Parts: sequence; C-alpha cells; structure tokens
Amino acid sequence: MTNIQHEKALMGVMLGKKSNLDLINFICHIDYLRTSEMPVEKELGNMMYEKMKDVINQCLDNGLFKYVRRTDLTPIIEQNGIELSFDKLSSGNLFLIEHLLLLMCKMYSISILNKLPPMQIFNIPGLLLIDEIETHLHPKWQKKILGIIRSLFPHLQMILTTHSPFVVASMDGARIYTCVPQTGYSELRDETERYGHMPVEEILVSDIFGVQPF
Repeated sequence: MTNIQHEKALMGVMLGKKSNLDLINFICHIDYLRTSEMPVEKELGNMMYEKMKDVINQCLDNGLFKYVRRTDLTPIIEQNGIELSFDKLSSGNLFLIEHLLLLMCKMYSISILNKLPPMQIFNIPGLLLIDEIETHLHPKWQKKILGIIRSLFPHLQMILTTHSPFVVASMDGARIYTCVPQTGYSELRDETERYGHMPVEEILVSDIFGVQPF
C-alpha cells in the first residue's frame, strides 16, 4: 500500500484510464484510515468504508464485501458462500466495482486538492462524462448503473452516450437526445418525450435502433 498521489489520481481522467492496482490501493487506504488514532481521520475512514461496502455490495450477485486481508493487503468478498479475491470476480462485476470505486477515489482527491471538507465528498457538484456506459455490462447492470451513480453522488450531472435500450429505459427524469446523420453534419434531436417512458422492448424495436422484431 502506498499513499494516494492526488494529482496522479486525476491524470488521464478524460481518457478513462483505470488500474486494478489503484483500485486495491484505494480500498486498503480506506481500511487503514478507519483505524487511525486521529478522530477526524477515523471518522472519515469509517464513513468511506461503509460507503465503499455499500457500492461493492450493489455490484455483486449474491455477494458482499467482507474485509481487507491485511497479511497481503487483499480485499476479500463473499459470493455464494465462498470467499474470493477481486481477481476471481466476473469481468462485469469487476468492471462496475472498478469504475465506481475509482470515481469515489477521484472525488476524494478533488476534495483534498481543493481543501474541501473530506466528509462532504459525496456532495461535491460536478460533470461526469461517460462514453458507451453499457460496455462489458450484462443488461441487468445496464439497467442499474445510473441509479447506483446517482445514489453515490447525487450532485453530479451526467452526460453519457449509449447504444443500449436498457440504459435509455433506466434514465428516469433525464433528457434523451439522438444524433441523426445528415449530409456533412449530424443533427441533435431531443427525443425525451418519445423515449422517456417507453418500455425497453419498444425502444429496442423502434427506429432509433433500426431493429425489426422476429
């Protein structure tokens, strides 16, 4: 485990860079903070640890976060009654955990660099850009991921692209736009009224995807 380099944690943020090593280091950092002898650090560590557990548990099927094994600094989860390290998770589960916890890490670094109260990191306003949010995700998680992000950071405005009808159908209260190719340019159309409350089955066979039912 090493100290979090807050400037480095924000480098390449627009490129979507992530590292499994950074993820493990952040989890261990939180686990370490909650055992601090300093009351402020201990309170922060406990708050972030509980939030981290909640996020991980939401990203698992029949599983939950157990502890950090300190002999080798390995986070352990329990899934279907079996204790596992993160490298044994499915790619979809790990993808969700990586992105959500590393987003949490970036917000933590923002609070430190801007001398904001760390206890308020989940209330920091900002703009979150996500390209093709459905990548690597089972339809079940495509329907859930926006809700998890919103519950974690309610003051973030999200702008995202997607080809998934499951994501479109999950965006309650959001604005939905389509990009329609024209000669020499693309036209942006507000389709919120049309797709905002449409069931996923109808979205899938609408002209937005150009798919005909079997």
